[in-house]
Amino acid sequence: MSIQRRSQKHSRPALCVPVMSVLASIAACGVGCAPKQVTMSTLPCADEVHANPTAARAKFAEQAGQSPDDIMPQLCIAYAAIAQHRYSEAVEAATRALAIEKGNAVALRMRAFARYRLGAFNAAIEDAERSLRSATDGEAYEIIGKCHLRQGDARAAIEDFRVWANLSGLVEARCWMGAAQWTAGDRAGGLKTWEAAELAAPKDPEPFIWKAGFLFRGGDRDAALEAAQRAVAIAPTSPQSLGTLARVQSWSGDAGGAEETVRRLAVTDKIAAEKLRQSLQAQPTTELETSGG
Repeated sequence: MSIQRRSQKHSRPALCVPVMSVLASIAACGVGCAPKQVTMSTLPCADEVHANPTAARAKFAEQAGQSPDDIMPQLCIAYAAIAQHRYSEAVEAATRALAIEKGNAVALRMRAFARYRLGAFNAAIEDAERSLRSATDGEAYEIIGKCHLRQGDARAAIEDFRVWANLSGLVEARCWMGAAQWTAGDRAGGLKTWEAAELAAPKDPEPFIWKAGFLFRGGDRDAALEAAQRAVAIAPTSPQSLGTLARVQSWSGDAGGAEETVRRLAVTDKIAAEKLRQSLQAQPTTELETSGG
C-alpha cells in the first residue's frame, strides 16, 4: 500500500481515510448537502505531494511554524513523508496533528499505515481501530488485516480483508483476501477469490498478477505462466504485468523469454525495464512478488 497512486497498476487509488471531522466536512460541503468523505488523496495538498514530496514537505513545514494550531500542514507533512517512505517522520507529523485534533481519523490512518510499514503492528492496529470510532471505512480493515497477516494470523486477516472488500468493493481487497486464504492453507479458497475478482474486474490484471505469484511459489509453474500471460494480455505495457511475466519466465529457466519481456517493457518504460533486469540478475530464484504491501 502506498499513498501515491499506482499510476501503472490497475488497482485501487491512494491510501483512503475517512472524514477529518464532521465540522470540516460540512464546511467543505456547504449548507444543505451531505458531507463528503475526505481521503488522503483528496487532501488539498495531494497534487503538490505527488508532484514533488520534498518541496511539499518544506512548504508545509514552514506553514506549520507559522500556524501551529492548524492541523492541515501537519497532515500534509505526514502525507509527504509517507510518499518518501520516511515512516518515522510520518508518525511524528501525524502525532502532532492528533495533538491539535484528538481522534482525527485522517491522522490516525496515516499513523497506522506508517507504523505498519515500520513493523509496529500492534500500535498500527490500535490506531486503525481508533479511527473506526469516527467512521467505518475499509481502509482501517485493510491496515488491520495486513498487520494480522504479517503477525502470522492469516485467518484473522481473511475476515479483515473480507470486511475491507465488502466496504470498498476494491479488486485489491479481494486479492489480499485470496492471499490470506492461500497462506492459511486454503488454496482452493484463494483461487476461488481471485477468480471472483477476475470476473468482477475483467480489465484489471491484478488478480492474475497475484495468482501467478502464489501459483509459482506453490510449484505450479505452468499455471503461473498462464496467469502472468493473462495479466500481460489485459495490460500489455504495465510494468507490473510484464515484470511478473519476466520473473516467471526467468525462474522457470526461460532466460531468453525473460530478456525479451524486459526489452518489451523498455519500449515504454526504460527505467522500469532496467530495474527489472537488475532484479533478475541479482536474485534469479527469488520468490515472485505480489502487489505492494
